Amino acid sequence: MIIPVTGEFNRDEYVVCPRATITVAELHERMLQRAKVTERSYAYRLLENLHASIFLQSLDLKADYEAYFAREYDSFGEFLRRRLRFPSAVVAKLTDAFAVSSGMYHFQPSYTFLAEEYGLEFLTLLLEDPSAGEAT
Repeated sequence: MIIPVTGEFNRDEYVVCPRATITVAELHERMLQRAKVTERSYAYRLLENLHASIFLQSLDLKADYEAYFAREYDSFGEFLRRRLRFPSAVVAKLTDAFAVSSGMYHFQPSYTFLAEEYGLEFLTLLLEDPSAGEAT
């Protein structure tokens, strides 16, 4: 599942929530396969950087909450509302996805082509299982 969030200065951001049944390494391979890129090409390096930006450099909200903030906040939803100031609709979606997701990566894209509707569509094609409608 990919949930769009409007960040500071109306910047498009996303919370990527892969299902608990898939690893980050498996997602890496699927991204490269779905994009049909040639190894060592510019597109390949671009996808490598995109994968690292999402799954290695972005904050994993679920892990962060469990490790540090579960004692401070009564619930994950409260953590999202009070600490991150996410809108109620986003909080509801993330709270529902909490138990079935392996992580919840707060991705703030640095590439301009990942903005607006195209960015969400592009990430969805790379990351989500079309039959399940969730991040794979």
